[in-house]
Amino acid sequence: MRSQTEPSAMPWPHAGPCAGTIVLIHGVGSNASRWEEFTEQTPLREGWRIIRLDLRGHGASESREKATLEIHAADLMRVLDDAGIEKAVLVGHSLGAQIAMRAAVLYPDRIQGMVLMDPLVTSALTPSALAHRRKYPLLVTVEFLARMLNALGIRRRMPHYSLRAHDRKAREMLARGGDALQAFIDEYSSPLKDLGHIHTACYMRDILEVGRETPDLSGVGFPVLVIGASSGTFTDAGRMQEWVRSLRDGSWAVVNCFHWPLTECPEEVSRIIEEWIGREFRG
Repeated sequence: MRSQTEPSAMPWPHAGPCAGTIVLIHGVGSNASRWEEFTEQTPLREGWRIIRLDLRGHGASESREKATLEIHAADLMRVLDDAGIEKAVLVGHSLGAQIAMRAAVLYPDRIQGMVLMDPLVTSALTPSALAHRRKYPLLVTVEFLARMLNALGIRRRMPHYSLRAHDRKAREMLARGGDALQAFIDEYSSPLKDLGHIHTACYMRDILEVGRETPDLSGVGFPVLVIGASSGTFTDAGRMQEWVRSLRDGSWAVVNCFHWPLTECPEEVSRIIEEWIGREFRG
């Protein structure tokens, strides 16, 4: 039986020579099913070992511990250690991108490269995203109360939640446009919807961690690809590109989406990642 303090990792099997390892890290209120389509369809699976995982407190990784970015980063290193992997390319979306950036600061020698999908870079946050920070005292209070109830044995049972099935419905809404498009935005940014498949304390901690200050990555010695969102829902693409220029070996791409590129434009995102990995890691 898996310990409650371990993330649940799902490696994609492959045969033949291995170019390296790619670790896929999901975002707030999400789980490893977010990456199912990518792992099944990407040609990278022919030459790379691909690992997707449920972060601590998400999906199959039940945990009552307060999972900070540092704890998540340490969990990633434990996954690599358990698999006997020295270095990996980290691919993270939203919270996953924040975790990857924290790992880059704490464990730079374990990272071969990094893909950040709409990371909440502090200098690129929109006014509406910055306004959310005023809610942090409330989030801390709700998290504290939820953990007290958990300690008393009051805790919901979480059914399995497939983001793949949810994404199919979302793409139908996107295709219809108009009111359906607005309904998509409302649903995918709704805390009430997210709380239907994640414990309250874990979700509040997700929101708090994703909003932390961006660490200084100007000195990292490995290549970094940043994929920005065109809409400006949480980040401004222009200011994000300026931040990318501060990186020693940064690459930039922008896709037409709000904040959920794997849902909104999966083929384009996959192509950008595949081409970048092909260029940077030919050997």
